[in-house]
Amino acid sequence: MFSIPKKIIFACILLVLLLVVTFSFGRAYDLGQAKIEADQQVIQLNNYIDNELARFAAIPQLLTENNVLIRFTNNESQHFNAINNYLADIQQASGASDVYILDTHGDVIASSNWQTDYTFLGSNFAFRPYFKQAFAGEKVAYFALGQRSKERGIYFSQAIYLDGKAIGVVALKINVAKFENDRSLLNTSKGSHFYLQLADNIIAMSDEPEWRLNSFTELDITARRDIKQRRAYLDHQPLQIKQQRYKSQGIEQFKIAKDEYVSASRPLTHLNATMTVLVDISNINALQVPRLLWLVLFYWVFIFVGYSLLARFAGYKKLLYSRHSLELEVLERTQALEKAQTALVQSAKLATIGQLSAGINHEINQPLSAMNTYLASAKIFLKKGKLNALNENLIIIENLVERVHKIVAQLKHFSKPATMQLRPHPLSALLNNALMITHPQLKQDDVNVSAPQFSQEITVWVDALKFEQVLVNVITNASQAMKGEPVRELSFDVECFEERVKLSILDSGPGIEHHVLGSIFEPFYSTKSSNGLGLGLSISKQIIESFNGYLTAHNRPEGGAQFIISLSSIEATKND
Repeated sequence: MFSIPKKIIFACILLVLLLVVTFSFGRAYDLGQAKIEADQQVIQLNNYIDNELARFAAIPQLLTENNVLIRFTNNESQHFNAINNYLADIQQASGASDVYILDTHGDVIASSNWQTDYTFLGSNFAFRPYFKQAFAGEKVAYFALGQRSKERGIYFSQAIYLDGKAIGVVALKINVAKFENDRSLLNTSKGSHFYLQLADNIIAMSDEPEWRLNSFTELDITARRDIKQRRAYLDHQPLQIKQQRYKSQGIEQFKIAKDEYVSASRPLTHLNATMTVLVDISNINALQVPRLLWLVLFYWVFIFVGYSLLARFAGYKKLLYSRHSLELEVLERTQALEKAQTALVQSAKLATIGQLSAGINHEINQPLSAMNTYLASAKIFLKKGKLNALNENLIIIENLVERVHKIVAQLKHFSKPATMQLRPHPLSALLNNALMITHPQLKQDDVNVSAPQFSQEITVWVDALKFEQVLVNVITNASQAMKGEPVRELSFDVECFEERVKLSILDSGPGIEHHVLGSIFEPFYSTKSSNGLGLGLSISKQIIESFNGYLTAHNRPEGGAQFIISLSSIEATKND
């Protein structure tokens, strides 16, 4: 009678256990990654929509403070066409769907769509909660279907006051389809879906058309009666979308139709609604198949090799000898591996130190050069007995030494983010400090600097040390770029507009080659063969962006390059 050896049975049982464990851990890992992806996407999507809603929510506030509009609403002004055209301009500039004004009875007396066939003029929206609540003194953000367009929209409304009394309401509508259509701005992947669920469990927005204005929750009679009375969705009756919720390996999952998802939710700030992102995990079990196949392959290879070794070294003495030889070989290879690993770590350390040395040399070279120049001047002043001038030079040298210490401390930038110290600083003082640091380089390169002439009252919201680091880097690059040019001039230009400051740094060098323009701000990209890591402009761009600003570059029509730094003149949170 045929019998299976116990060793084979044991090996098969062990393989089954390994497959079960591998499948379980692999699936848990993939579920965790899907959950992380869902969390990241819902944060990005939530921030995008919240920022857009915040922008639209500010418009009714601004309109209610318009004196011409207040007089028109109070029947003190007859500029009907002017008001309607003004609202139309606001609608076009903001990207809103409609902007209109209602009187105390809820009648539309001015509208951005006044010249269209579907104009709101003369319509009465007194039944809308956004009118009632705004007239009662609330700032309203409300979702509903348009009475005429039947399109989904978010309404922002606020009352217009005169002498403390509400005389009308300003309403602004956003068509939510604008958020659904731009998939790239929503930053969600093709393997995921999203939906925005209101407080009444109705889905206001989704990339899945069949989910819109329906619900994943079964609505009872009371909920349906409330929806019908509010007429937020007009005559539409929300349907229930069949879905199952369950937990697997500690993570909540959804099953809608035949697809399975993990979800992440986050409430909106400017609307009483919750954004949810669903990441598809329908093929998560299939993803484990390659892992299991590799495990089976390696397992049987291991069994085969092990069995072959045992069979080859049969016998007690041969087995002991083989074991001893194998131990010696393992020991030798371990020692060799440890030596190789030590050498590799040492090489990596040396490479890192070399890169950091090159980078820090690039940053502190100019302060050290400036210190050398001022020390030479200090010796001359000391010989001549000019103590006041000597004292001024020593103070400057002391500031330069302190700056070198601070620049060296910036090495922490490569390991972890440093604490940002954003404060309002005079732009002229920051630029003068940078010019003082780069003065030796500019003098060496024989660059003629047109001293910046602008008001001391122009301030920028920056970290002073980091911003001066950016200025020094850009000015130094400009100075080096002008080497060998017949005309070497460096100038500055400042423009102020809408609480922002634009600083232009202009040189008369050869300009930036066209094929380089798109790459100069990329990490490790450098046009210098013997100098620099290619990190200067990349780090400078990151620093400026951390100030809520922009750093760009282009060529000037008359020749030379122009670097433009755009910064906020007020605190970033206020500017948003």
